[in-house]
Amino acid sequence: MSALWVPFEVADFDRSADHYGRLFGLPVIDHWKRPGEQGAVYDVGGGRLEIVQTTRPARPPGVALELPDRASVDAVHFAAGPAAESAPETFPRGHYGFVLADPDGNRVLVWTEA
Repeated sequence: MSALWVPFEVADFDRSADHYGRLFGLPVIDHWKRPGEQGAVYDVGGGRLEIVQTTRPARPPGVALELPDRASVDAVHFAAGPAAESAPETFPRGHYGFVLADPDGNRVLVWTEA
């Protein structure tokens, strides 16, 4: 596994960015702003905390697991069977992955940047 990510969908990007940047002093390792979406990724001791404000209604996963490559994502998708909510796809920022439900219904994004 490459990294553990915790994605949060936020109502006010600036307020949340101030919270995680100022209060916790987390370093920003990625930031973007485009029509309909603004976000940032913070380093949390090797893990990642992502905040995104978007105009698209979404039900974000509770955690994201980054894998090293597309083949790894495809292998987990195949093994997940009916727990996979969809086929792997390329997301707007170019990442590749899918969402699955764990045995208790928690949503997990399985993805790669590669």
